[in-house]
Amino acid sequence: MNIQTICEKYQLNKDEEKILLYMNEHRSELKSLSIRELAKRTFTSPSFIVKTCKKMKLSGYSELVFLITDAPKFPNNTENDLKVKSCVKPFSNLMDKHKDSMIMILGSGFSQNIANYMSEYLNLYGFRCTANSHLELLRKNKDALTIVISNSGETKRLAELCIQAKRNNRDILSFVGDSNSTIAKNSSLAISSDTFNLSSFDSHYPQLFFGLTLIYFELLMSYFLSR
Repeated sequence: MNIQTICEKYQLNKDEEKILLYMNEHRSELKSLSIRELAKRTFTSPSFIVKTCKKMKLSGYSELVFLITDAPKFPNNTENDLKVKSCVKPFSNLMDKHKDSMIMILGSGFSQNIANYMSEYLNLYGFRCTANSHLELLRKNKDALTIVISNSGETKRLAELCIQAKRNNRDILSFVGDSNSTIAKNSSLAISSDTFNLSSFDSHYPQLFFGLTLIYFELLMSYFLSR
C-alpha cells in the first residue's frame, strides 16, 4: 500500500502517518491486533486512531484493518475478468523485459487519449515512455517496446508497423477490440475486449473498448507493480 499517497490525499499529519506505516509494516498481525494494543505500540490513543479513520472517510478501525490487510484481488465472475487473468503472466514478462527500454505508445482518435494516459502512468512508475509517434526511436532502439491501441485492430499505419515489427522480431503489445484483427495477429501479446463489430461505426453505439482498455491496463499494472 502506498502510504505516502494516502497521507497526501487525506492530509494526514506525522502522527497519523506513523499509525499507517506501522500497520503496513505489520500486516500479518493486524487481524489479531486490538486498537488498544496498536495505540500502545504507536504511542497514540484509541480515540486518536478512530479520528484518523474518520479523517480517511472510513467507518472505524475494523475498516482500516481490512483496507490494509486485504490486497486487491481480481474479480472472477465475468468473462472479461478471466481474460485479464490469462494475460497477467505474459504482460508481466513483457514489462520486466522492457523495464529499461524505451516504450512508445501509439493510437489515433480517441485511442490517443488512452495512449497519453498510459504514458503518464508508466513514466510515473519509472519507465521511459512516450505517446508521440517518433518512429525513428524504433530504428535507433532495437529493444524498444511498442504498445498499440486500436478499436478495430485495423488502423492502417499501426497495422503496417505491427507487421514490420513481427518480421524484425520486435515486441508489440496491443490493446484491440477484435482478437482476429491484423494488429492482434501480429502482436507479441494482444489484449482484446472483443467489443468491435459493424455496429461500432454507428455514432450512437456504445464504445466500450476505451473503458475496458483502461480497466485491463489498470488491473494488469496493479498486479505487476504489487509483486
